[in-house]
Amino acid sequence: MSRTQPTAQASLKELWILSYPLIVTMAAQVVMQFADRMFLSWHSHEALAACVPAGALALTFASMFMGLASYTSVFVSQYYAKKKFASVTISLWQGVLVAVISSVILACLTPAGNWLIRAFNHSPEVTALEVNYFTILNVFAGLMVINNALSSFFSGRGKTKIPMYVALVGNVINIGLDYVMIFGKFGFPEMGITGAAWATVLGALAMTLMYSGLILGGRIRQDFRITQLAGFYKPVFSRLLRFGVPNGFGFLMDIMSFTLFTFMVGHIDVISLEASNVVMSMQPMVFMVVLGLGIGIQILVSKYQGLKRPDLSVRVVKNACKIGYAYAISVGLIFFCLTPFFVGLFIPADSVNAAEIAAKTYPLMRLMSFFVVGDATYLIFGEALRGAGDTKFYMTVMLTCAWGLLIPGTWLIVYVWKLSVVWVWGWLTFYAWLTALLMAWRFWQGKWKTIEITK
Repeated sequence: MSRTQPTAQASLKELWILSYPLIVTMAAQVVMQFADRMFLSWHSHEALAACVPAGALALTFASMFMGLASYTSVFVSQYYAKKKFASVTISLWQGVLVAVISSVILACLTPAGNWLIRAFNHSPEVTALEVNYFTILNVFAGLMVINNALSSFFSGRGKTKIPMYVALVGNVINIGLDYVMIFGKFGFPEMGITGAAWATVLGALAMTLMYSGLILGGRIRQDFRITQLAGFYKPVFSRLLRFGVPNGFGFLMDIMSFTLFTFMVGHIDVISLEASNVVMSMQPMVFMVVLGLGIGIQILVSKYQGLKRPDLSVRVVKNACKIGYAYAISVGLIFFCLTPFFVGLFIPADSVNAAEIAAKTYPLMRLMSFFVVGDATYLIFGEALRGAGDTKFYMTVMLTCAWGLLIPGTWLIVYVWKLSVVWVWGWLTFYAWLTALLMAWRFWQGKWKTIEITK
């Protein structure tokens, strides 16, 4: 990496080399989710209707801890750029410590999640499946948080291919087990949505074991004194909490509001919920891929901020806009022009209520075409701000917009005015663009340039 740095600082090539493994990682996650939901849609409409809100709730519970643990990569990036290798290892262990504590807290929150699911009064068949799916995912959600901390050790140092390979293997395991456990193949009983949940857990566990083996084995353990520097280190732990908690809380506000949005859509009717879930299954095709680019942005911005070169951070973001918008606009156009094809993947023409579900899904897919470009804008500038340490602004925007606009507006549309699901998604699209413009405005304002994360 040092050989190319003098001629490639903040270049499009540097961003791409760092980010494409992260993009592949997120794309693999999209494929896994897509396959998971497609298999469940083949198993039963109720399973598809249940997996999206219950999965979103599990992600909501884990989101703050994931945001906190993943911020370890910013510390690793800055210390590695400054050649403070002992601090790199110390940062890793503080992230792992946060993740382990998070695992216990998340498991204890499972009864609260089950209560929330029942409070939304979905149909009894869907509610039972939601509770089952959520319980398994949430009890073992700490694995995702631990994987975020462990992967930060590699991605923060620019070794993004390693998390890519680990994620690809984990996702292949997940998809294979999905098919086997959902439908009952190769001697396994037919488990439906329960099998999908266990497949996810076992895939995450495989990733944890791979990361642990890589970090604790061979030259990495020796070169970074992994075992010698293990333990609690208050100065780094405190700074990780200082910047990571607002980052995690902002992520929580975003994900929680999106989850409540999903559950409120379910109050309209089951057909509207399934139509909305089909569209939400499409949304990660942009969100997760641009998020991979966003993590690359975050790592490079934190690196150049550590070196006190905000001018190079700005150049990173300009290059990211070229990649991010090219992808998001292309996918948006594909969604708009090929709506029947994508809807047909989830709603076969001969399935029950296929025509009615498709009729509700088509306009939502076209709204999604505009939504994804706003989502890309939000991720590009939001991740840059987080990489620079401006996590309090990120938290404030998510808290204000999500809970001051998205949730109250959706509640009025669904429960008071009783409008259709198209109005709900129109409001969500407005929210996405508002948060995007706020993040862009804050970045170009430049206050992030003077923030110091590490010392």
